[in-house]
Amino acid sequence: MLNKIALKSLRQKWRDYSVLVIGSLIAVAIFYMFSAIATNEPLLKSMSTMTKQVIVIVFVFGEIFLGIITFVYLNFANNFLLRLRQKDYGLLAMLGASKRQVGGLLMRETLFIGSIATTLGILVGAGLTKLSGQTLMDLIGIKVKHRAVLTPKAILITIVFFLIVFFLNGMYNRWRLKRVDTLTLLHADETVKAKTEKTGRQVVLGLLGLLILGGSYALMPQIPKLQMTGMVIALILNGIGTYLFVGQTLGLITNWMRHADFGQRGLRLFLNGQLRFRLSEYKRILTMISVLFGLALGAISVGQGYYVSLPKQAQETNAVTLMMRNPNAETSTLKDVTYQAEIKYRLHDGQVDFEKQNLADAKVPTLKYTQPDDANAKPKKEQLNVNAAHADEDYTLTTWAAYLAGVPFGAKVNLVEQLPKNDVKTFKAVSVRDMQANQKPLEKLYAGELRYTDHGNLMVPGAYGNFVMLKSIFGGLEFMSVFLGIAFLVMLASTLMFKVLSNVSQDRQRYQILKMIGTTPSAARVSTIKDVGILFFIPMVIGVLDTVFGLQSFKPIMVDPYIGLGNGLMIVGGVYLLYFVITVFIYQRLVLKKIKTVKAWT
Repeated sequence: MLNKIALKSLRQKWRDYSVLVIGSLIAVAIFYMFSAIATNEPLLKSMSTMTKQVIVIVFVFGEIFLGIITFVYLNFANNFLLRLRQKDYGLLAMLGASKRQVGGLLMRETLFIGSIATTLGILVGAGLTKLSGQTLMDLIGIKVKHRAVLTPKAILITIVFFLIVFFLNGMYNRWRLKRVDTLTLLHADETVKAKTEKTGRQVVLGLLGLLILGGSYALMPQIPKLQMTGMVIALILNGIGTYLFVGQTLGLITNWMRHADFGQRGLRLFLNGQLRFRLSEYKRILTMISVLFGLALGAISVGQGYYVSLPKQAQETNAVTLMMRNPNAETSTLKDVTYQAEIKYRLHDGQVDFEKQNLADAKVPTLKYTQPDDANAKPKKEQLNVNAAHADEDYTLTTWAAYLAGVPFGAKVNLVEQLPKNDVKTFKAVSVRDMQANQKPLEKLYAGELRYTDHGNLMVPGAYGNFVMLKSIFGGLEFMSVFLGIAFLVMLASTLMFKVLSNVSQDRQRYQILKMIGTTPSAARVSTIKDVGILFFIPMVIGVLDTVFGLQSFKPIMVDPYIGLGNGLMIVGGVYLLYFVITVFIYQRLVLKKIKTVKAWT
């Protein structure tokens, strides 16, 4: 019987439930895509050992993070649906249904929605994996001919994970429902939750909120110096400052607008009253969305910024562009070559001997850190001095030696006066001014070097080898950050949407009064757009400010921390705008649908 009631409820409220299903579906789809990538054997076999380990860690972390956010999202979403149907649950209780039976009905509805979202999400996730797979491979620089999009392991992981998430969510909602008595369920729509703030207290807390929020922004550029302590303090101050700003500072602004001429025009007084009424109830959720909006935008901006700046970053931290043992390597196709030489060496017993005079004649470029105690200091390029103390520990020589010896690091370097003539080998070292302008010839030379040495798990020394290695790591991070940021934002926007829609019963009465005193339907529609727009605008502005100031902390480790902000704003802004439009559409349908034309009082 309860199953029939649950199914009938889903059919009757399918428009409202569809919003929850879509949000959950996107989370499931992206989770499945991460699982499919992290468990895709053909894809993983095509990667080097280091790249494989990084990719698996990155996407498993993404899955866990996405799961936590999904659980929080489902709690907010189901709270909206619970408030939407609380009268139905109250009537069932009045007709004799026990709290256990009503709770069981809620659990069934949650699991029904969960099963639909999981099934559709896996199918959408498979399509997403197929469409985005090539993008990921381009980002990390690999090629795979055959890759599976529907894998039993990824399907099983997704089903089990979301079954647990929806079950725990259903149990939590059932527990919440049991704590509410029948009378409260029946009259919940008539409950007023707004409370009056004392003016003096509000002024103090409002100004304090501005100071704390401003202090967190001032602290963010100092995070590289203060490190973890600075980051924790900045996050705490930002959270407290945002909470006080939303709850108290905005309250001061609404009080000022209530008495100002600006706030008396048109329906501004009504909109101001709506905002003042909502602030006490919305301050927690607006604070959370503001902070997490900034984190989502920051994640996408940093992920894209790192990837875009990789060529320049690789060139700044390497003295030469590429080292080649392959004797057939042809460098004539390279443009704007700034350095080229043949270096002699001898390999024996895991050690590498270099000839001093040969290194001096070749004018080997190397890197020198003028501030060794500063981890964020950039190195300076200069010529190697073979007669200097500890010249055999030079960074360029040690990386060359490790590659020649076939080990990741730790090969011993010996600087000798002369190499034995019968045991001398050579390799080429070359530098170009612009690595991106030489992308194709460098890619060809790099591939030829890998085929010649068969050292697939070792990084080829030089800026280009470093670029390929960083690309494999940060390509996966960029890919994950974009999709995780989108999923994050979808659920955050959905959470705000559910919160707005959970108060439609009270708002409908207020708009009915507006109609009774002569407000036109078009003015009412414009008012709903502004009403919802204010609630979406507040966290967006705070989140963007959080990101703009927060990116300052990445200056020491990024060439330009703002290089990915434009793309991040386009992605985040597009998704956020879409949810704003959807929320306005549903809000107008729920609030204005019962408003009939009533003659104004005479």
